[in-house]
Amino acid sequence: MSRKNIYDKDLGYTILKPIVDWNTKHSYRKIEVTGKENIPTDGAVIIAPNHCNTLMDALVILQAFKDESVFGARADIFNKPFIAKIMTFVRILPMVRQRDGLRNVLKNNETQEIIVDTLENKVRFCMYPEGRHRPAHSLQTLGKGTFRAALAANSKFGDKMPVYIVPTGIEYGDYFRYRSTCLITFGEAINVTEFVKGLNVENEVQMIEPLRKELASRMSKLITFIKDDEQLYNKWALTKMLAADKGLRYGDFGRSLHKGMLANREIVAEIEKACEKKPEEMENLLEKVAEFDKKRRKKGISIYSFRKKNEALNAAGKAFAALIGLPYWIFSAIVSSPMWLTYNLLRSKTRDKAFHNTVGFGVKLALGTILLITYAILAFCLLPWPYALALTLLTIPSYSYFFDYIEGMRRYISDLKLLGEKKLRGKFKDIVKEFRKLY
Repeated sequence: MSRKNIYDKDLGYTILKPIVDWNTKHSYRKIEVTGKENIPTDGAVIIAPNHCNTLMDALVILQAFKDESVFGARADIFNKPFIAKIMTFVRILPMVRQRDGLRNVLKNNETQEIIVDTLENKVRFCMYPEGRHRPAHSLQTLGKGTFRAALAANSKFGDKMPVYIVPTGIEYGDYFRYRSTCLITFGEAINVTEFVKGLNVENEVQMIEPLRKELASRMSKLITFIKDDEQLYNKWALTKMLAADKGLRYGDFGRSLHKGMLANREIVAEIEKACEKKPEEMENLLEKVAEFDKKRRKKGISIYSFRKKNEALNAAGKAFAALIGLPYWIFSAIVSSPMWLTYNLLRSKTRDKAFHNTVGFGVKLALGTILLITYAILAFCLLPWPYALALTLLTIPSYSYFFDYIEGMRRYISDLKLLGEKKLRGKFKDIVKEFRKLY
């Protein structure tokens, strides 16, 4: 079945989407979606998320919905005809940016017509206003493309159907580690149709700027947002230290990711307030944080090993869990070896660490199904069916378990290392204590 429009039903896409969604969900220990009630149903909807983790940002949004969505991606990906066909098949449109040159930017006019047509048919369009990814708890300057598309749609059919931009926050437990966590939060929609009526202006430029400020403001409330300054990463390191001191670990299995994000936001608010009140003292403290963070990373110690707890009892508990899970990990390491070996090879050749999760997903999608079918055929040919069925079922989660076990061991070894790092533990306590005095 061929498609006339990018949003038309397609048999291949219909078959592929559940498979992609399944692999996306199993690329994370947990994906939590909140705020879907904020997505309007009476008009055209543009989903506008922050962009912090390459292709995975699109995949996690895609799996949040059962029905179709169309996406925008940077145009240079479409330079090769074969890749362009794949991108079109999976409902992704090329978005030319200013850095691609004025001549190329003019190509956006054709794309914008397709976007408007998509929205007019009440199919969601997902567009990343920042225009490029950056793994950071902040926002880059929002480009104009999202707003131009919304205004073009409003100009064409705003008198018949409202146009909305839904601010969306995506937050990961770790940007670079495969099998981390992901939180998606849909915020209160901006009714573009009503918004521009209240502006009393006709010039598009005058409409875009207040829309951009409003969207940036709403997006910043949906993530652990830190002001984009030279201390951005040090403030995040301090946020994790203060969270650890409170016994929190963003992304634990039993904890709501959304509540974890809100807890982090409260800590960031304390840090920003302290920076305003005592800028020089905080500047010195953040330098100490940077030095501490560098040392604990060099020693291979997780920040969450510093949580208040019974260290000896915790280490014993993790050792017991590791021993119990070891036999299945050995099995997982063997049966999923073609996948994790490929992942490690590709990851070593990937310069941008933000693509590591995308590589992990791609390997799972490409090799997972092939291996499962191969193992199932061999098992049912060589073994009685009950054993063959059991072996096949054990194979399904093996790739995910392989990484989860390694992550558990990493934390366990980190805890053990910290037991012998009296100076580092003292430095942690001193920084926390100093911040509390400043705040």
